[in-house]
Amino acid sequence: MHTVLGVDFGGLAAAGIEKLLEQEKTGFAVGEYAKSPEEALDALAKRDFAAVLIHTGGFASSGLCLCEQVRAFSPIPILLLGGKDDFRSARKALGYQVSDYLPGPVDSAALVHSLIRLKWRLASEHPGSRPAFAAPFPARGKSADRSDRIIEAVKDYACRRLADNVTLKEIADLLHFNCAYLGQRFKSRENMSFNRYLLRQRMEQAKRLLETTDLRIYEVAVQVGYSDTDWFHKKFREYEGVSPNEYRKQAFVTA
Repeated sequence: MHTVLGVDFGGLAAAGIEKLLEQEKTGFAVGEYAKSPEEALDALAKRDFAAVLIHTGGFASSGLCLCEQVRAFSPIPILLLGGKDDFRSARKALGYQVSDYLPGPVDSAALVHSLIRLKWRLASEHPGSRPAFAAPFPARGKSADRSDRIIEAVKDYACRRLADNVTLKEIADLLHFNCAYLGQRFKSRENMSFNRYLLRQRMEQAKRLLETTDLRIYEVAVQVGYSDTDWFHKKFREYEGVSPNEYRKQAFVTA
């Protein structure tokens, strides 16, 4: 069971979230609640949590401010709920490397899906480990290899968010680049489109999971960014020539 710090600025969502976590058997439980950024930071300083679950309760700017403060000292996963449904807020949240941003009103199914992705991410990390925090992209200088560093940053960001619905436009906006231009630069350097690269990374990760874990097919699909299992089956068969189940059977036969 993963213990999370719940932050509820409005004081109205705590009971509903706690009930949802229990009913859906997400593997998460709220260990402590905070009603202000100060209380949240104090709680994080005193004990360890697997993640921070922030419900803004209508105080969207306070939620983003807390994300910025947490990121100043910790890479802990953050789920930001109830924020504004606009591009500017979402981009700010992504800039703070939140694991997910769900604008209000929060859809229960979307929250459960986000928690499933987070659970498998935590399971892949060593118990008790805390990876060193690093900025999502390298500094934008004027050196000769600037273009290469930008493309490497795009690839790194995409690979770290395989479970999410990441798009080149999202990355281009974060980097303050024109999406079409960035797509052309990516294809020129990698000899494939960004979408093709993303598909390949997802399929190769799916193959590794099928070979080395006993995850169910729908769980593998979620881990590599597919909420629709049928669509995952279709894309996997197109990529590999066999279904995920057939691939797993073949892997065990040849092992």
